[in-house]
Amino acid sequence: MKTVFVSFFTLLIVLVFTVTATKPSKGITCEQEKALARPCLEYLTKKTDAPSTSCCDGMKKIISSSPTKEEKQAACTCLREAGNRIPNLDKLRLNSLCKDCKIKLHNLMSNDLNCIILD
Repeated sequence: MKTVFVSFFTLLIVLVFTVTATKPSKGITCEQEKALARPCLEYLTKKTDAPSTSCCDGMKKIISSSPTKEEKQAACTCLREAGNRIPNLDKLRLNSLCKDCKIKLHNLMSNDLNCIILD
């Protein structure tokens, strides 16, 4: 069964500004996830028209480091908390980040940054 999760990748970008660390996912901490997501902030705050290669590579690394439902939930929660602290975050871009990075996952992130993880 294919596991799908909410625009988990775009939220990672937002976590860059979060100080608290959450449960590590496969050896990657929340702080490391935020660092991987940091290059996406330019795109998510409308400073650039497209996500950078480093943004998309960071999202792919986060995804590959979170194979289980629990790890995806922890990563999404980490990113959601960070995203809530960025006032000019474009939620439409956040929800389309996987598509824009050509990552084959379904985006189920609602505009209020909720994480929905399905099996």
